[in-house]
Amino acid sequence: MKRFILPMLLLLLYSCSTITVTADYDKEVDFSIYKTFSLMKWRDDNNKLLTPFDKKRIEEAVKTEMAARNYKYQKTGGELAVSVFIILEDKTSYSSYTDYYGGFGYYYGTPWGWGGPARTTVSRYDYTQGTMIFNVFDANKKQLIWQGTAIGEVDSNPANNEKNIKQVVNEVFLRYPINKTVK
Repeated sequence: MKRFILPMLLLLLYSCSTITVTADYDKEVDFSIYKTFSLMKWRDDNNKLLTPFDKKRIEEAVKTEMAARNYKYQKTGGELAVSVFIILEDKTSYSSYTDYYGGFGYYYGTPWGWGGPARTTVSRYDYTQGTMIFNVFDANKKQLIWQGTAIGEVDSNPANNEKNIKQVVNEVFLRYPINKTVK
């Protein structure tokens, strides 16, 4: 079941206005000195969440973003090592609305008052929150130099995964210390 949740995660992460993207990096690192990068192996628990198609889409999106920053992909041995983690959490949200007016009519004997008692409606909403974490390491020093994160609610419609994966990865990498090259 969880294997099919990632496509939903990717769709909502970009399509929903509640997406939160953050990034942080080591301010002492000169990112322009690096020329190559490699992708790190997926963690086993992430392999259970990803379809092979979405795994490849994420990898290709990362390669595209890194190439746009003048890094060359190497299958192994890159100066930078990039990893991706997926985290899913079941959440519950509650909302309430109180209708203080109850409807127009006579109240306390006055013709202009609102009638009826106040009514409160409480709604429960269960959802899955998804987090995608991108880490970039200096491969030689084995030191984290940049991290970008996207957090959003998981949607159930996987129809636009390919487009949305690219958009989510792009949105995170816009916060990478080296801007995209203009083509």
